[in-house]
Amino acid sequence: MTITPEFMTELKKEIMRRVSTYPNNKQFDLRLAKPDTWVILPYNPSGNETPRVHVCVGEKYALVIDPTDTPFDVRKFIEENVTDKPLLVANTHSHNDHTYANYLFDDCTIYMSELCQKELKEMRKSGRVKPDLLGNLHISRNEGTVVKAGDIIDLGNREIEVVEITPCHSPTSLLFLDKKAGVLFTGDEIDPGQINMWNIPVETFLNNMLYLKSRRDEFDMICAPHNGGPVHADTLNYFIENCERLMQGVEGDPDVGSTSYLLNPFESRSAEAVEYRRNDPVTRRSFWKGTAINYNVDLIFNKQLDEPHRLASPHPPKKI
Repeated sequence: MTITPEFMTELKKEIMRRVSTYPNNKQFDLRLAKPDTWVILPYNPSGNETPRVHVCVGEKYALVIDPTDTPFDVRKFIEENVTDKPLLVANTHSHNDHTYANYLFDDCTIYMSELCQKELKEMRKSGRVKPDLLGNLHISRNEGTVVKAGDIIDLGNREIEVVEITPCHSPTSLLFLDKKAGVLFTGDEIDPGQINMWNIPVETFLNNMLYLKSRRDEFDMICAPHNGGPVHADTLNYFIENCERLMQGVEGDPDVGSTSYLLNPFESRSAEAVEYRRNDPVTRRSFWKGTAINYNVDLIFNKQLDEPHRLASPHPPKKI
């Protein structure tokens, strides 16, 4: 029997359709990371594909960080199982898998970067918002509230600081620091499984890690959306070592596909797409002590941006 990506896509939709008939509290898993700091895992057969939702509860408000692209009612789940406090929302970046379910919170304040606001507006205008896994298409009408580095989101005796670094994963990224709980919410700029920075120099990512390490006494936990977690803040040390190895000439694996990417049958990538990524001549994967960096061999140092270099292209060109 040949199991095609198309077959697995339809199977995934059928599984999600059945789950949609279950009670709301069976469509999510809930974990306590720290007091009043919750991690919500929306059900998805793919496992790591749907990001985690993080909720910080203060005395007056609760902050929902990245509603994700779950087709299930994450707001109802939060209000029935986590808190009855009024909700605020923060988007770490504009990618659809983090922002699609903003529509459930259209009556709330949704914090984001200026570039994120612009990108989401363009996505709505151009129709680039993707349907959810049940085939529904919901469009958030909330224009977003722009925040920048140093701004404070006050939840009531719990302040969340907006942190900016030089984005490597998405130019729209912001990080959120909860000094009271000692938690850094990073979006996809840090990932326990891997960081994808195809055409950003390794040195740029290293500088980000060094900056965050300089603030290490303000947090001891990193909450990232994908690939497990939360993780200990000392993960920063191993990302730094990973970068330093690359800058010293150690070259990563030319096969940049993780096992999940290569073999997860529910992530509907064709064999052609997988082979394209595995054979891109300039992309590499450097694994070191639980950290992984997918990077461009022509962009190790920042100065190389001003020199002739090849562009990494991990995704095959779309057929016209």
